[in-house]
Amino acid sequence: MEIDLDGSQNRFDIVVSGIYADSTGSWVPSEADWRQGNPDAYEIPLLAGDDPLLSPGARLDGRVAVKNASHKLSGGLELTILDPLPRGDETDPVTGNRVELFDQLIFTVKDGATTLFDRVPADLLTSYAWDEPFAAGAVKILDVSIEMSAEADNRWQLATTDVQFHFEAVTL
Repeated sequence: MEIDLDGSQNRFDIVVSGIYADSTGSWVPSEADWRQGNPDAYEIPLLAGDDPLLSPGARLDGRVAVKNASHKLSGGLELTILDPLPRGDETDPVTGNRVELFDQLIFTVKDGATTLFDRVPADLLTSYAWDEPFAAGAVKILDVSIEMSAEADNRWQLATTDVQFHFEAVTL
């Protein structure tokens, strides 16, 4: 008796995509847009001609997408928004200004009509786990707004940060 085992269709694979400066919420990823986000992070491009600078009270809009590229397997999905390179209270030795902007940001994230984070300051962010399984082939497109606190003063001039939308998925 011969048994042929083929596990090639049983891989669990999550891919990501996104774009910033899409305040219309009209962007949808094409098949060519999907990228692996692990082990190296996928960097989301800004639309051509858009200024990535935030000033106090301003916001940057975009969309982040995640897809279960598995052929058969569903999984649990969780989102955490992180500062991948935190610099804490570090200051520029020349100007005395802060160099880390992450804690001055406020996040709103929506999954369709469901609000996952509603104007949540960076230091109060928690993880969001979807209750329903993330089915094979399913796509989630999240509308994201990142605001800079209106109370940020001149100490934050020229401060920068990276923002990571970290998706954790496990097979069920």
